[in-house]
Amino acid sequence: MPRFFFHIIADNTFLDDEGTSFDNDQEAMLHARELAREMMRSMGVVKGAIVIENEDSGGLFEVPLSWSN
Repeated sequence: MPRFFFHIIADNTFLDDEGTSFDNDQEAMLHARELAREMMRSMGVVKGAIVIENEDSGGLFEVPLSWSN
């Protein structure tokens, strides 16, 4: 099971050095979207993104923190 890292790039940058295992990219993307929703709910709209990195293949995708749905 690949490990994914969820780096928060905003006013302050927080690098995820532990990561979380998911079965596939889709599950990791769903998790990133939920993180973005939680951050927006608790802090309001923030400029930045969550960058998801796969330990095997490097950077995969980015979820803007202004994303909703």
